[in-house]
Amino acid sequence: MRFSFQVGLTLKVGVNLYELVRIFDDDTVQFEDTKTRRTLTLHRDEVVNRIYNGKYSVVLGDHVPKDQKTKGNTTEFLDLNSLSERERNKLDKRYAFVKAFQRSGITRGQRSKIKVELGKIAERLGIQKVPSTSAVMKWMRDYQTGSCNAVTLVDRYRVAKRDNKLSVALEGLIWKVLRREYFTRARHSATHAYNQLQTEIKEATKTGGIAANESVSYPTLMRRIKDVDLYHRVATREGTARARMVCRTAFPDGYPNYPLERVEIDHTPLNWVIICDRTGLPLGRPVLTVMIDAYSGYILGFYLSFYGPGLTSVSGVVRSALLPKNSVVDAAGLSNQWLSHGLGDEWVLDNGLEFHSFGFKQMAMCLGVDLMFCRVRTPWLKPHVERFFSTLNTVTLMRGKITKSMANVTRIDPYKDAAITFSDLAKGLLQFIVDVHPFEPNWRKMARPFDLFQEGLERCPPAMYPGNLDDLKLASGMSKLLTLGPGGIELMGLPYGSFGFKDIANKHGTRIKVLCKWDPDDLSTLYVQPPQSQEWIAATCRWQTYANGLSHNQHRLIRQFAKEDLKNSGAVEYLVQAKQRLHDHWLDATANRRSAGAQLAGRFANYTSGHVLGSGNTTRHEKSQTDGQAAAAAETPPKLLVEQDYTFLTKDIPIFESFSL
Repeated sequence: MRFSFQVGLTLKVGVNLYELVRIFDDDTVQFEDTKTRRTLTLHRDEVVNRIYNGKYSVVLGDHVPKDQKTKGNTTEFLDLNSLSERERNKLDKRYAFVKAFQRSGITRGQRSKIKVELGKIAERLGIQKVPSTSAVMKWMRDYQTGSCNAVTLVDRYRVAKRDNKLSVALEGLIWKVLRREYFTRARHSATHAYNQLQTEIKEATKTGGIAANESVSYPTLMRRIKDVDLYHRVATREGTARARMVCRTAFPDGYPNYPLERVEIDHTPLNWVIICDRTGLPLGRPVLTVMIDAYSGYILGFYLSFYGPGLTSVSGVVRSALLPKNSVVDAAGLSNQWLSHGLGDEWVLDNGLEFHSFGFKQMAMCLGVDLMFCRVRTPWLKPHVERFFSTLNTVTLMRGKITKSMANVTRIDPYKDAAITFSDLAKGLLQFIVDVHPFEPNWRKMARPFDLFQEGLERCPPAMYPGNLDDLKLASGMSKLLTLGPGGIELMGLPYGSFGFKDIANKHGTRIKVLCKWDPDDLSTLYVQPPQSQEWIAATCRWQTYANGLSHNQHRLIRQFAKEDLKNSGAVEYLVQAKQRLHDHWLDATANRRSAGAQLAGRFANYTSGHVLGSGNTTRHEKSQTDGQAAAAAETPPKLLVEQDYTFLTKDIPIFESFSL
């Protein structure tokens, strides 16, 4: 379609029509509303730009009379490249005839002149089959009324709406059967729906609902199915989540322009069983949490945990991402530097429970980071971290690897086959993230993540850091209500004390419940919040040598191993037997005594508790002498006492005089 600025040009602005009535010398044009005659004065460049931007649309061309109506916009946007070879030849022939008559000055209404010149033009164009005069006049009329658009010369069957030859009753029966049999979660085949439709048609024919000669073929049924949008077809049969995945598309917004503008965070369990460095026990499958830059695909930080994805894992990877890592890289002896440090502008997350918790939102508010949650089951909204997880399958660690169960294949227990410690795994992942992954070329961008991130750092502002990490630890640490007693606070057997406990005890007494938080990666410090207070008190573990750098999971495994060791060594059974012997002794000691028991008690009458309990403190020589004297006394026969043995000495009693006042 073409247009020119001549009187009669009509534009559609919203629902109003404006007609060009006047052109000024300074390239200013004036339009009038066709209903109200209200004027609209614009510059010619402004009108052209608004037409191309879609704000205005041309209704009538410059040479089209006002009483003529243009064809619908159905054929205006037909792509000529989609035409077949036969259709292209027909279009070329018709367009050649129309242009030839325009050059000769013959209009579409001059039938006699068209009839005379038609043979000459056909001979000049080299066309063997000469069209009829009426056909040529129709081509000229369609071309002029269609704003001189060559698409109007194409046969209308390409875009024509076909009439439905089926009756209304039969059409309704088709859609009834499709809704009941095909567009359901049962996911029946189209063949099954067609068989059910034939049964329904027979029943409707007997009752007189449809004519006896009406029928539906299988291709007709398939055309009705394809008339439904693919999204609704998949949604009714497989669910909306599957429909979004099948019909997903990309949008122009949301693409980052510099590093750390968008940061993707996600978790994944690794397919290896890891051994503890301290105890040598299998720790289980670790969970890897990763932060990755969406602009370059560069890894910003990672964190390994054994207590599943949670707020603590997110806090660990955030600390790994924002801190400088030169000391870590130098200690590992890597070839390249880890360039990432500082906070990102926006975190892209899924809908995990840890990301929707108040503690995570509090952590984001403390750091001043925006959050963007992806829709459920839409992993393509954070593709970089998902693609990184898929590359982990190329890591060549085989011993201790978890594999799927397969029939007729010997199953290897990864807990027995585990051969790598936690520190070695962390070092291997660090080497993969720093020296291998950043240098894998991105063939879509034709660049490496390392080069993209390094070049982008020169264009973006300096990195931002939080004021301190205490708020981050408190927001993401594990918490529990513990009892503050006279001996401090005990957490899983670890004693904690602080000088601040004195003020709490003086104000609230002992044996009170207080809120405690701790970093699961370091149990050396416990943060305690007093009742009716918003402040936190740092309590230090009294076993500093043991608790310094000890993680929550390591301490739990050590206690579990020690408990099993005590059970296996028989210590518990020995304690139970000893308690039973002591219980039997107390029962015998408090039972009713007979004469024999009284005689036995008389033998111990000369022994005090000091003698009995103190016997253990004598030396070996003294104990031998005492045992000898006791044996000699036991061998000496009893002797009767005579009168001289119990004669008492007598003394004179003095006489005192009394007086009274």
